[in-house]
Amino acid sequence: MHHIMKSNSHSNTHDNGHAGNRNVVVAQEATHLPSTYVRETMPFMEEEIHLRDYLDVLIRRKWVVLVTILVTFTTVAVFTFSQTPQFRSTGMIKTTPTARNVTSFQTMEDSFMKSQEYISTQVKLLQSDTLLGRLITAMDLKNNELFTGAGEDDGEDGLLSGFFRSVGALKGMVRDMIRPSFESEASLVLNEQAAEQIAMEGYLRRIRGALKVAPIKDTQLIEISIEHPSSRLAADMVNNLMDLFLQTSIDSQLATLQSAEMFLNRQIAAAKIKLEQSEKELNEFARRTGIISLDSRLNLIMRELEEVNSALSQAVTVRIAKEALYRQAQEQGGESLPAVMNNKLMEELKKQHNELQAEYQQLSTVFKDEYPQVKKIKARMQELENNYNRELQRIIDSIRLEYEAALGNEEQLKRKAEEQKQLAIELNDRATQYRILEREVVTNKEVYNSLLTRSKEISATVGSDAGHHEIIDRARPPLSPYKPNVRRSLLLGILLGAFGGVGLAFLLEYMDNTVKNPDEFTMRHRLPVLGLIPFMDVKKTAEEDELPFIVFNDPRAPISEAIRTTMFSIGLSSSEEPPKTMLVTSVLPNAGKSTLTTNFGLSLLGSKARVLLIDTDLRKPTLHSIFDFEDNSPGLSSFLAGAANVEEVIRKTRYDNLYYIPSGPIPPNPPELLASSRMRNFIASAARKFDYIIIDSPPFQGFAEILILSSMVDGVILVSELNKTPRDGIEYFKKAVSNVGGRILGVLVNKTGKGGSGYYSYYRGYGGYGYRYGNK
Repeated sequence: MHHIMKSNSHSNTHDNGHAGNRNVVVAQEATHLPSTYVRETMPFMEEEIHLRDYLDVLIRRKWVVLVTILVTFTTVAVFTFSQTPQFRSTGMIKTTPTARNVTSFQTMEDSFMKSQEYISTQVKLLQSDTLLGRLITAMDLKNNELFTGAGEDDGEDGLLSGFFRSVGALKGMVRDMIRPSFESEASLVLNEQAAEQIAMEGYLRRIRGALKVAPIKDTQLIEISIEHPSSRLAADMVNNLMDLFLQTSIDSQLATLQSAEMFLNRQIAAAKIKLEQSEKELNEFARRTGIISLDSRLNLIMRELEEVNSALSQAVTVRIAKEALYRQAQEQGGESLPAVMNNKLMEELKKQHNELQAEYQQLSTVFKDEYPQVKKIKARMQELENNYNRELQRIIDSIRLEYEAALGNEEQLKRKAEEQKQLAIELNDRATQYRILEREVVTNKEVYNSLLTRSKEISATVGSDAGHHEIIDRARPPLSPYKPNVRRSLLLGILLGAFGGVGLAFLLEYMDNTVKNPDEFTMRHRLPVLGLIPFMDVKKTAEEDELPFIVFNDPRAPISEAIRTTMFSIGLSSSEEPPKTMLVTSVLPNAGKSTLTTNFGLSLLGSKARVLLIDTDLRKPTLHSIFDFEDNSPGLSSFLAGAANVEEVIRKTRYDNLYYIPSGPIPPNPPELLASSRMRNFIASAARKFDYIIIDSPPFQGFAEILILSSMVDGVILVSELNKTPRDGIEYFKKAVSNVGGRILGVLVNKTGKGGSGYYSYYRGYGGYGYRYGNK
């Protein structure tokens, strides 16, 4: 096959030297295309995304983007121009917190009034239904056609207001129809009141929707704005609202101060009566009990009680310490007592005893206890021990006596403390009621004096604390409408449409599961790309039937060069012998595999090779119509069924050394015929008589014929079309062929450049040839 490829290249060079050189370059590059089996061992490479990939998506989906922009822009334009122009009039007031000494919580109120919460409170007051209701009444907006008519064309709701008004009218008609004719007068009155309330709520809602109250950050200023189709009415409403707010604030402050003064006066009168009554009760109790003053005597008794308790606490401490020493002497024998350890006499006795003990130990090793010197030492030791024990007992007795003395002192102080305590309790019992009455007198006097002081402050404050709101700017009728902002709205429509269109384009691209560019076959599916066949879209002509033979009839055409390049890639796809038997198939129908099969065969005739084309599409055969044979019988199905021999089914074409076998009559069981040993033996026998065998098969689509034939040939060529062939189909095809032992030579990308794709731009330059192909 290498020889054939080179012969074709030289022949083409004779026709066009540049094209031949290009074919040689492509053939050299094709030497790097590995076979399917080699690629299976290669690590998976992630596809790198480039800017051109995004541009390709936008080019493929350009109509989606353009239509989205157009629809969005039209919708925004219609909505914008259908709006009623709205004028915004703005005024400004200054609100200053002031301290009002109304209650005794002056510090807390000052803190609140000076905080940001005060400004927020004024904003809410400006938006309150009470103030807005006063505005409606003061300006008689109920009878103002400019105000009531605004609702008929409510700006932003212009397109929908008519619909909602119609729905409301229809509901009213239905309600009138089902309302009983015998309604009472009382219910009619209630309905009128409800109607007035509903109408007022509608006016309030309209003003709330048009009103905007916003404090200016880090200042005491508040901006008040109202939107309305009438610029004059908008300005009047803002000015009247500010005036009413100031007047309402003044009235509220004066009413608050005056109400506080009246309240304090009532409280003062009540406090005075209560104070006089408590003083009277205290004096009567003092005369009845004979108590003049309890402070000095009670203080003396309490001081004596404190002194006794202090002495008792010290006595308990001393007793505990003495008791601890005494118990230590009883339990441990007194040896560890500090008084014993620090006694110099006992220390000297112990020292002498130790010296005699050492001397005794030395003599006892030589003499017995009856020895005079030994007996003398033992007697002296006994004497020292007796003296030591007597001194120890003396110390223990001294500690016991001290403990008993401390215990007696403690008991005496306890009795005295109890006596003093009883005396204090008796005195407190007599003075309890006196103190209660005295405390009540003091409290009532403090309350009375405080109320008098606050009343004087209120009297001085009334009328002097009503000017903490000020109008800074009055509203003026605006000269131009605030909205709709036509330029901004239209620009926003274009931008939204562009963003939406691009987003929709990428969404459709994400949901589209087809192969978008040839690199996906290599990167995603790990299949080599054998070649790219260009797409040329022209009107149908008489030459269209010659497309299956374009390699022979017009060797310089872009399709011819692409097919020859593909055959070079196929010839170099194996490091051993080039494939002789090849199966051409596709995942989907109408991929152009039959046209390509014929041109493959013609491209191999340059080296005088014998080529056999076999139509194994026993469902929708095509090859016989390409070669202008009306009779499809006998054919392959006839041979496999035993109704014809080989010589009867092989037909010669008008091209030397090119033969083909039609499919024959369509059988009911194509897979069974193709899977027979007769088919396998026939391919093996034909391979000995022909240099190349190219089999045109039906599209895969789950048909078993492809899997049967792929195990009988040297390689399979998969014809695919960008933006149509699904990725899942390619992966399923690849796994199915591999499972039956088939070998995929690679992918042939057909109709590249269709739909504005940037691929195969080289062939796009050949617009003058005027070819259309590939649907057979």
